[in-house]
Amino acid sequence: MSVERYGTFLLLLRLYNESEAYSTEKILSKYFLKRFHNIKAINIHDVSDECNVSRATVRRFFSKLDYDSFLDFKNEFTIPYDISMFEKELDRSDYVKEHISHVEEVQLFFQNNKNDILKKIQNLASIMFNSKNIYWLTSTSTTRMVEDMQMQFLTLDSFWDIIINFKKNRGVKIQKDDIIIVVSSSAVMARTLVSDLEEMDCPIYLVTLNNQYTHTIFTDIIRLTDDTLYNLTDQISNKTIKKEVVCRKYATNLFFDFLYYEYASLYKSSKRLS
Repeated sequence: MSVERYGTFLLLLRLYNESEAYSTEKILSKYFLKRFHNIKAINIHDVSDECNVSRATVRRFFSKLDYDSFLDFKNEFTIPYDISMFEKELDRSDYVKEHISHVEEVQLFFQNNKNDILKKIQNLASIMFNSKNIYWLTSTSTTRMVEDMQMQFLTLDSFWDIIINFKKNRGVKIQKDDIIIVVSSSAVMARTLVSDLEEMDCPIYLVTLNNQYTHTIFTDIIRLTDDTLYNLTDQISNKTIKKEVVCRKYATNLFFDFLYYEYASLYKSSKRLS
Protein backbone atom coordinates (compact mmCIF):
# COMPACT_ATOMS: atom_id res chain seq x y z
CA MET A 1 0.00 0.00 0.00
CA SER A 2 1.13 3.54 -0.70
CA VAL A 3 0.03 6.19 1.77
CA GLU A 4 -0.18 9.50 -0.09
CA ARG A 5 -1.73 11.57 2.64
CA TYR A 6 -1.02 12.42 6.28
CA GLY A 7 1.68 10.36 7.94
CA THR A 8 0.56 7.50 10.15
CA PHE A 9 1.28 9.38 13.38
CA LEU A 10 -0.82 12.36 12.33
CA LEU A 11 -3.61 10.09 11.14
CA LEU A 12 -3.84 8.62 14.63
CA LEU A 13 -3.83 12.06 16.24
CA ARG A 14 -6.62 13.26 13.98
CA LEU A 15 -8.66 10.12 14.60
CA TYR A 16 -8.23 10.41 18.37
CA ASN A 17 -9.28 14.07 18.41
CA GLU A 18 -12.33 13.51 16.20
CA SER A 19 -13.68 10.26 17.70
CA GLU A 20 -16.44 9.90 20.27
CA ALA A 21 -15.42 9.27 23.86
CA TYR A 22 -15.04 5.56 24.68
CA SER A 23 -15.45 4.58 21.04
CA THR A 24 -13.25 1.84 19.59
CA GLU A 25 -11.48 4.44 17.44
CA LYS A 26 -10.73 6.58 20.49
CA ILE A 27 -9.43 3.64 22.52
CA LEU A 28 -7.25 2.16 19.79
CA SER A 29 -5.81 5.43 18.52
CA LYS A 30 -4.89 6.42 22.10
CA TYR A 31 -3.28 3.02 22.65
CA PHE A 32 -0.97 3.42 19.66
CA LEU A 33 -0.20 7.09 20.30
CA LYS A 34 0.92 6.37 23.86
CA ARG A 35 3.25 3.66 22.53
CA PHE A 36 4.53 5.41 19.41
CA HIS A 37 8.20 5.01 20.42
CA ASN A 38 7.87 1.22 20.40
CA ILE A 39 4.99 0.70 17.99
CA LYS A 40 6.80 -1.69 15.65
CA ALA A 41 7.29 -4.20 18.51
CA ILE A 42 3.57 -4.46 19.29
CA ASN A 43 1.64 -7.46 18.00
CA ILE A 44 -2.07 -7.78 17.40
CA HIS A 45 -2.50 -10.06 20.43
CA ASP A 46 -1.11 -7.29 22.69
CA VAL A 47 -3.58 -4.80 21.26
CA SER A 48 -6.53 -7.16 21.58
CA ASP A 49 -5.76 -8.08 25.19
CA GLU A 50 -4.87 -4.63 26.50
CA CYS A 51 -7.74 -2.80 24.77
CA ASN A 52 -10.32 -5.53 25.42
CA VAL A 53 -11.28 -5.78 21.77
CA SER A 54 -11.19 -8.65 19.32
CA ARG A 55 -8.44 -9.06 16.76
CA ALA A 56 -11.10 -8.66 14.08
CA THR A 57 -11.93 -5.24 15.57
CA VAL A 58 -8.26 -4.24 15.37
CA ARG A 59 -8.14 -5.33 11.73
CA ARG A 60 -11.29 -3.35 10.92
CA PHE A 61 -9.77 -0.31 12.63
CA PHE A 62 -6.83 -0.31 10.25
CA SER A 63 -9.01 -1.13 7.29
CA LYS A 64 -10.92 2.10 7.98
CA LEU A 65 -7.61 3.92 7.82
CA ASP A 66 -6.99 2.37 4.39
CA TYR A 67 -4.31 -0.07 5.53
CA ASP A 68 -4.32 -3.61 4.25
CA SER A 69 -3.37 -5.02 7.66
CA PHE A 70 -1.93 -4.24 11.06
CA LEU A 71 1.47 -5.26 9.73
CA ASP A 72 1.04 -2.82 6.83
CA PHE A 73 0.41 -0.05 9.36
CA LYS A 74 3.49 -0.95 11.42
CA ASN A 75 5.71 -1.05 8.35
CA GLU A 76 4.62 2.44 7.30
CA PHE A 77 4.48 4.02 10.74
CA THR A 78 6.69 7.10 10.93
CA ILE A 79 7.34 9.61 13.68
CA PRO A 80 6.94 13.18 12.38
CA TYR A 81 10.13 15.08 11.76
CA ASP A 82 8.86 17.86 14.01
CA ILE A 83 8.99 15.70 17.13
CA SER A 84 12.66 14.81 16.88
CA MET A 85 13.49 18.38 15.93
CA PHE A 86 11.73 19.90 18.92
CA GLU A 87 13.41 17.42 21.25
CA LYS A 88 16.82 18.58 20.02
CA GLU A 89 15.79 22.21 20.28
CA LEU A 90 15.39 21.83 24.05
CA ASP A 91 19.16 21.47 24.38
CA ARG A 92 19.92 25.13 25.05
CA SER A 93 22.08 26.60 27.81
CA ASP A 94 19.50 29.38 28.32
CA TYR A 95 16.35 28.24 26.57
CA VAL A 96 14.24 31.38 26.97
CA LYS A 97 16.95 33.89 26.03
CA GLU A 98 18.26 31.90 23.06
CA HIS A 99 14.82 31.01 21.76
CA ILE A 100 13.59 34.61 21.93
CA SER A 101 16.77 35.79 20.20
CA HIS A 102 16.08 33.45 17.28
CA VAL A 103 12.44 34.57 17.11
CA GLU A 104 13.58 38.21 16.99
CA GLU A 105 15.96 37.40 14.12
CA VAL A 106 13.02 35.96 12.19
CA GLN A 107 10.97 39.09 12.83
CA LEU A 108 13.83 41.34 11.71
CA PHE A 109 14.20 39.36 8.50
CA PHE A 110 10.66 40.31 7.53
CA GLN A 111 10.75 43.78 9.06
CA ASN A 112 13.88 44.70 7.09
CA ASN A 113 12.45 43.09 3.94
CA LYS A 114 15.52 40.91 3.43
CA ASN A 115 15.66 38.89 0.20
CA ASP A 116 12.89 41.24 -0.99
CA ILE A 117 10.58 38.92 0.93
CA LEU A 118 7.57 41.26 1.21
CA LYS A 119 7.56 42.02 -2.53
CA LYS A 120 7.78 38.32 -3.31
CA ILE A 121 4.83 37.57 -1.04
CA GLN A 122 2.83 40.39 -2.61
CA ASN A 123 3.58 39.05 -6.08
CA LEU A 124 2.61 35.51 -5.07
CA ALA A 125 -0.70 36.76 -3.70
CA SER A 126 -1.39 38.51 -7.01
CA ILE A 127 -0.62 35.38 -9.04
CA MET A 128 -2.81 33.29 -6.73
CA PHE A 129 -5.65 35.79 -7.01
CA ASN A 130 -5.61 35.56 -10.80
CA SER A 131 -5.18 31.79 -11.01
CA LYS A 132 -8.00 29.41 -11.78
CA ASN A 133 -6.87 26.75 -9.30
CA ILE A 134 -4.30 26.83 -6.50
CA TYR A 135 -2.34 23.67 -5.74
CA TRP A 136 -0.16 23.42 -2.66
CA LEU A 137 2.30 20.53 -2.74
CA THR A 138 3.29 19.58 0.77
CA SER A 139 5.08 16.94 2.79
CA THR A 140 3.75 15.41 5.99
CA SER A 141 5.61 17.98 8.10
CA THR A 142 4.32 21.05 6.20
CA THR A 143 0.72 19.98 5.58
CA ARG A 144 -0.71 21.15 8.89
CA MET A 145 0.54 24.72 8.44
CA VAL A 146 -0.98 24.93 4.97
CA GLU A 147 -4.26 23.42 6.18
CA ASP A 148 -4.54 26.07 8.91
CA MET A 149 -4.44 28.81 6.28
CA GLN A 150 -6.65 26.89 3.86
CA MET A 151 -9.53 27.52 6.25
CA GLN A 152 -8.76 31.24 6.51
CA PHE A 153 -8.58 31.70 2.74
CA LEU A 154 -12.03 30.15 2.30
CA THR A 155 -13.45 33.37 3.75
CA LEU A 156 -11.90 35.13 0.74
CA ASP A 157 -13.55 32.74 -1.75
CA SER A 158 -10.18 31.10 -2.34
CA PHE A 159 -10.27 27.33 -2.36
CA TRP A 160 -6.98 25.42 -2.27
CA ASP A 161 -6.08 21.91 -3.25
CA ILE A 162 -3.47 20.47 -0.89
CA ILE A 163 -1.64 17.49 -2.34
CA ILE A 164 0.60 15.53 0.01
CA ASN A 165 3.57 13.71 -1.52
CA PHE A 166 2.61 14.67 -5.07
CA LYS A 167 3.01 12.28 -8.01
CA LYS A 168 2.23 13.46 -11.54
CA ASN A 169 0.25 10.37 -12.54
CA ARG A 170 -2.31 10.58 -9.73
CA GLY A 171 -5.04 11.96 -11.98
CA VAL A 172 -4.74 15.64 -11.03
CA LYS A 173 -5.03 17.73 -14.20
CA ILE A 174 -3.14 20.97 -13.67
CA GLN A 175 -3.62 23.58 -16.39
CA LYS A 176 -1.51 26.56 -17.48
CA ASP A 177 -3.86 29.06 -15.78
CA ASP A 178 -3.38 27.32 -12.41
CA ILE A 179 -0.56 27.83 -9.91
CA ILE A 180 1.56 25.32 -8.01
CA ILE A 181 3.17 26.27 -4.70
CA VAL A 182 5.65 23.81 -3.21
CA VAL A 183 6.22 24.13 0.55
CA SER A 184 9.48 22.37 1.39
CA SER A 185 11.35 23.69 4.42
CA SER A 186 14.64 21.91 3.73
CA ALA A 187 14.02 21.68 -0.06
CA VAL A 188 14.46 17.90 0.11
CA MET A 189 10.91 17.34 -1.16
CA ALA A 190 11.34 20.09 -3.76
CA ARG A 191 14.36 18.29 -5.14
CA THR A 192 12.43 15.02 -5.48
CA LEU A 193 9.50 16.76 -7.22
CA VAL A 194 11.47 18.27 -10.09
CA SER A 195 10.97 15.36 -12.50
CA ASP A 196 7.22 15.31 -11.73
CA LEU A 197 6.91 19.04 -12.40
CA GLU A 198 9.00 19.34 -15.56
CA GLU A 199 6.03 19.08 -17.93
CA MET A 200 3.88 21.62 -16.08
CA ASP A 201 3.33 24.89 -17.95
CA CYS A 202 1.81 26.87 -15.08
CA PRO A 203 3.71 29.08 -12.61
CA ILE A 204 5.52 27.01 -9.96
CA TYR A 205 6.69 28.63 -6.73
CA LEU A 206 8.87 27.22 -3.97
CA VAL A 207 8.62 28.32 -0.33
CA THR A 208 11.64 27.15 1.64
CA LEU A 209 14.13 27.78 4.44
CA ASN A 210 16.99 26.54 2.27
CA ASN A 211 18.90 29.52 0.89
CA GLN A 212 21.24 27.41 -1.22
CA TYR A 213 18.96 25.17 -3.28
CA THR A 214 17.86 26.49 -6.64
CA HIS A 215 16.35 25.13 -9.85
CA THR A 216 15.12 26.78 -13.04
CA ILE A 217 11.82 24.92 -12.91
CA PHE A 218 10.58 27.35 -10.26
CA THR A 219 9.10 30.66 -11.36
CA ASP A 220 10.37 32.08 -8.10
CA ILE A 221 11.83 30.78 -4.84
CA ILE A 222 10.60 32.48 -1.69
CA ARG A 223 13.27 32.01 0.96
CA LEU A 224 12.05 32.62 4.50
CA THR A 225 15.50 33.20 5.98
CA ASP A 226 18.89 34.45 4.89
CA ASP A 227 20.68 32.09 7.29
CA THR A 228 22.41 29.00 5.96
CA LEU A 229 20.63 26.28 7.92
CA TYR A 230 21.55 23.30 5.75
CA ASN A 231 24.68 21.97 4.16
CA LEU A 232 24.88 21.11 0.47
CA THR A 233 23.22 17.72 1.04
CA ASP A 234 20.18 19.41 2.63
CA GLN A 235 21.17 18.05 6.02
CA ILE A 236 21.02 20.22 9.10
CA SER A 237 23.92 20.53 11.53
CA ASN A 238 23.77 20.47 15.31
CA LYS A 239 24.92 24.08 15.20
CA THR A 240 21.89 25.33 13.26
CA ILE A 241 19.20 22.88 14.33
CA LYS A 242 17.75 25.16 17.01
CA LYS A 243 17.41 28.06 14.60
CA GLU A 244 15.85 25.77 11.99
CA VAL A 245 13.11 24.73 14.43
CA VAL A 246 12.30 28.37 15.20
CA CYS A 247 12.26 29.31 11.51
CA ARG A 248 10.00 26.39 10.61
CA LYS A 249 7.41 27.67 13.03
CA TYR A 250 7.71 31.46 13.13
CA ALA A 251 9.01 32.32 9.67
CA THR A 252 6.44 30.08 8.01
CA ASN A 253 3.62 31.53 10.11
CA LEU A 254 4.67 35.09 9.25
CA PHE A 255 4.81 34.15 5.58
CA PHE A 256 1.22 32.94 5.70
CA ASP A 257 0.07 35.94 7.74
CA PHE A 258 1.46 38.38 5.18
CA LEU A 259 0.22 36.29 2.26
CA TYR A 260 -3.27 36.36 3.75
CA TYR A 261 -3.08 40.15 4.19
CA GLU A 262 -1.98 40.74 0.60
CA TYR A 263 -4.59 38.38 -0.81
CA ALA A 264 -7.33 39.91 1.37
CA SER A 265 -6.38 43.37 0.12
CA LEU A 266 -6.83 42.25 -3.48
CA TYR A 267 -10.10 40.51 -2.64
CA LYS A 268 -11.58 43.56 -0.88
CA SER A 269 -10.49 45.85 -3.69
CA SER A 270 -12.18 43.63 -6.28
CA LYS A 271 -15.38 43.61 -4.21
CA ARG A 272 -15.45 47.41 -4.10
CA LEU A 273 -15.06 47.59 -7.87
CA SER A 274 -17.78 45.04 -8.60
